Amino acid sequence: MNLTKPTHIAFIIAGIVTILVAIFLEKFYLIYAQPFTVVTILIIYFTEKKDPTSVLYILSQCIGLAGGVLLILGMRDHLKAVSVLFSLFYIIYLRLMYVRNKMKKAELKTYLYVALMSIPLLYMYYNLIDTVSEELKNVVIYFSFLMFFMLSYIITALYYYVKDKTPSNLWMLIAAVNLGFMNIIIGLNELYMYQTIFTVIVVFCSLCIQVFVLKFMLNKDEEDTDLFNSINE
Repeated sequence: MNLTKPTHIAFIIAGIVTILVAIFLEKFYLIYAQPFTVVTILIIYFTEKKDPTSVLYILSQCIGLAGGVLLILGMRDHLKAVSVLFSLFYIIYLRLMYVRNKMKKAELKTYLYVALMSIPLLYMYYNLIDTVSEELKNVVIYFSFLMFFMLSYIITALYYYVKDKTPSNLWMLIAAVNLGFMNIIIGLNELYMYQTIFTVIVVFCSLCIQVFVLKFMLNKDEEDTDLFNSINE
């Protein structure tokens, strides 16, 4: 974030306030704080975008906010709605990545790397589902769709980065890693054992995801690839 830009400062302030609310107040009060982070990140997007406005990106922010409110109100009570909303959220992110990346054929080793790196992720989520399975008996179908699209998003982000190491793919991969970690914490916090520190971690991860997806949306690969390659060297 650029501390010389008022819009960026506004997002940082909104993020800090949201984290402080998560630390010192009841989780319910996040309903009043969290929307400001979404509003400020959208303002940054509107003022800095170079390409035509992405309706899908705006829609993803709105869906993410709606899903976040339901999580704050209680995931147990709104698990079906949360599953539907976030399934749509991940479908949109999959579409955004697909549009950004050229459909060139990947090498066999790319698929091998992605498969090997996906094994720990699948194992962690298998253990999470096993831990909270008692809470999922009445929403198995909804939750299955949610897991499918969420894991598809994370693994696809990994695939695109391994195949084509552009800056925008890196930002989306970092966002996906944050999201994968955040969802494990959400599952434990909402369906197994609630802890305030878990809520704080979730809020922090959600802010990171907003920043990195914004960078994905604003990044122009043709302008940054040379610099990115020189850093890697």
